[in-house]
Amino acid sequence: MLKPLPLRNIRIDDDFFAPRIENARNAMIPYMWDALHDRVPGVAPSGCIRNFRIAAGLEQGGFTGFVFQDSDLWKWIEGASYALETQWDDVLDRQMDEAISLAAKAQQPDGYLDTYYIINGLDKRFTNLKDHHELYVAGHMFEAAAAHYAATGKKTLLDVACRFADCLVRHFGPKENQLHGYPGHEEAELGLARLYAAAGKKEYLQLAGYFLDERGKKPLYFREEDIRRGQKVADGSRNQWANYSYFQAEVPVREQKVARGHAVRQGYLLAGMAEVGGLTGDQTLTDAANRVYRNIVDKQMYITGGVGATHDGEAFSLDYDLPPERCYNETCASIALIMTAQRLNRISPDSGYGDTVERALYNGILSGVSLDGKKYFYMNPLEVWPVRCEKRQDMRIDDERQGWFGCACCPPNLLRTLTGLGNYLYSMNDDTLYVDQYVSSHVSVPFETGVVGIRVKSGFPWDGKAEITVETQAAFTLALRIPSWAEKWAVRLNGREISPCPENGYVFLRGEFHPGDAVTLECPMTVRFISASTHTPNYAGKTAVTRGPIVYCLEETDNGKELWNLHLEKSVPETRFEKELLQGVEMVSCPGFRESAGEALYSACEPERTPQKLHFIPYYAWGNRGKGEMTVWVHKAQK
Repeated sequence: MLKPLPLRNIRIDDDFFAPRIENARNAMIPYMWDALHDRVPGVAPSGCIRNFRIAAGLEQGGFTGFVFQDSDLWKWIEGASYALETQWDDVLDRQMDEAISLAAKAQQPDGYLDTYYIINGLDKRFTNLKDHHELYVAGHMFEAAAAHYAATGKKTLLDVACRFADCLVRHFGPKENQLHGYPGHEEAELGLARLYAAAGKKEYLQLAGYFLDERGKKPLYFREEDIRRGQKVADGSRNQWANYSYFQAEVPVREQKVARGHAVRQGYLLAGMAEVGGLTGDQTLTDAANRVYRNIVDKQMYITGGVGATHDGEAFSLDYDLPPERCYNETCASIALIMTAQRLNRISPDSGYGDTVERALYNGILSGVSLDGKKYFYMNPLEVWPVRCEKRQDMRIDDERQGWFGCACCPPNLLRTLTGLGNYLYSMNDDTLYVDQYVSSHVSVPFETGVVGIRVKSGFPWDGKAEITVETQAAFTLALRIPSWAEKWAVRLNGREISPCPENGYVFLRGEFHPGDAVTLECPMTVRFISASTHTPNYAGKTAVTRGPIVYCLEETDNGKELWNLHLEKSVPETRFEKELLQGVEMVSCPGFRESAGEALYSACEPERTPQKLHFIPYYAWGNRGKGEMTVWVHKAQK
């Protein structure tokens, strides 16, 4: 099984990502800190820190927000810890110390820590696992504790997390006096596995495995829990809440074959299955995770790497049902997807996993945050008509990014993804470094035979050339992922082209490397016109424009209103880099035409066609120039 490099061993200086990481460090972290303290004018109050103060007895009042409000703080700490590990900041360190000290004051004598139940009544804890997210919140705390310990070496949060994990170990398990339940919203499985790796207590990994093993077993724990609470149970109903598919609990995890239910929960479940399966060597668990993952990327994933086609339950619907204008595509769901792909790749390396990470990262995830780092999309549709979003109550699509949300899971999730970007770039084993994503960086690779310095200089996502220069003499293997969009590619060693045969989408270069040796991967980036499967009804007769890893879209600002009347002609497109536009983007322009007709609602007359050049911008950058229409898929001109 491959392992990630420590974040402190990776110094990112990439032209594309370094400014975004700095923005996360300098804008997102302080902005979210203020949001958690309810100090941002004009945005929905979080109540998060206030809840901890009340739970600690430092303030009077009732609980504010959703039952999982604590998780916003834990994700903020995780993201801030990644930032601290790569660049020390005394102020940020003190802020985290302050938050951790407050949480420790709120922790109960037996280790329990969830402000919702501390404030509203500890007698009710663990009575509604299906709906009330205690274990989900705990999982995010455990991930934050592992990240904070790695960044600082301090055990302050690690000790808090271990006390809570010990509490869970006492309460959950196969014994008669224990609860035989599991999380309603998955995340504890992944968090416990990470806490096990940080603290070394095998009981945490065992509990993670127990949660996975119990999920979906008959009699269903959630059904019995509903009955105990007097909730009506509609057995046999197609409703996803009644048959528990919303919670991925209708059958045991090893029997699941397709993605069902809430998309973020599904992603966190798969990531937890891959992590626990990899650590324990349980092939049945990793095979099951991979099977459902393949269903997602082959039949239920949007071209942007977005997942979750329906607002009803923020959920998957069915294979090939991918509506562009009313899809949910929660930012968190794309993040959960790349967490899964990354872990599956470490178990059985294959470039396809890296393709998924690349697709979602550059498109469905980056679209979730504005270029200034202060506004966010919860949902990421592929088509927007603002007036329809306002008038149609059944659409529930935001046509512009928001400053914060009452349910603010996405902003801190984006933060931890950007500051922890190094987690997705490289993987390694004893003698091989896998380059999974091409991002300019200096890397110290801790092989068993010694530390090897490597310099990666990449032109992605605008230029398909990446050069890897070895700075330390050593014998090792360098594995380069060949992106699936690269129709042609070449590998050169010190300027001389070589012809290695890819294995599972990776090119392996084995041998003795000397300081200054340079390996170059060249993947010419050409504009590609992508068609969807004919099984997908939404995109018949339409095309999407991509270039390298970037998915493009039309925006009203560049093309006028009523984008649905534009048709694209497949002739040679023009590309140009616009340095001053949207912080620097490669634009794509293609010839086409606009159809127009009279004002009659229906007419037998043929629409008039007016030539018009179509101007495409990267999808991730849409919505940064004011409210307006947007579409990814465009009509193909008929011959």
